[in-house]
Amino acid sequence: MYQKYLEPVIEEFTTGEYYREVYNAKQEYFDKTGIVYEDDGEFEQRMCIFMDWYIFDRDLPGVDLPPIKYYFRQNKDRFSGEDLKIYRDFCSTVHSIFRLKRFAWIGKGFVVTDLFSNKTYTVTDAEINRGFARGDVFEARLVPFQGTYEFSRGFCFHPAEMESFILGEIKKVRFQDKGRQTKLILQLAAMKLKHLRFQHIDIRHIYTFDSKF
Repeated sequence: MYQKYLEPVIEEFTTGEYYREVYNAKQEYFDKTGIVYEDDGEFEQRMCIFMDWYIFDRDLPGVDLPPIKYYFRQNKDRFSGEDLKIYRDFCSTVHSIFRLKRFAWIGKGFVVTDLFSNKTYTVTDAEINRGFARGDVFEARLVPFQGTYEFSRGFCFHPAEMESFILGEIKKVRFQDKGRQTKLILQLAAMKLKHLRFQHIDIRHIYTFDSKF
């Protein structure tokens, strides 16, 4: 598992001088995606997604690199050959909206399509197959590790009936920069949370950029 290699990065950039920065990042992230509470069903998933966003995507003030790239730059001259490749790969995770195309024929895992790039990835995971169904549309992060891809820990599943809307919005930003694509991913996460909060509201009034709700 890649997680043991990521732990020192998380430790360094969430404690000490960076403790306040994590607080600021939480404010920023949950302002964009909606506030979750500890008794929410998606609380753990959202906290995992937040931590990934903080470690892999959000530039540190004064550095203009996210923690993972800054860590790699600081330590690359001390890494062994194997560790050098692992941490270099960590600088190239794939955060996107995916569709589950099918379950892998050999071994345990998935074949997923990145709906922004239309690229297909085989994801190796021995423990996570349960709860997924073919055609699922969800936010996730792929972590390259030792020649394969693994899912990170956080997922945000979107309602199947909103797939056409999601695809339409993705097409609008498909050829824009990664920042604009990430903004859409966070906006969709906010819509999903609002849907969970207000299930009595027609979902079409929630998954939209035109609603005043």
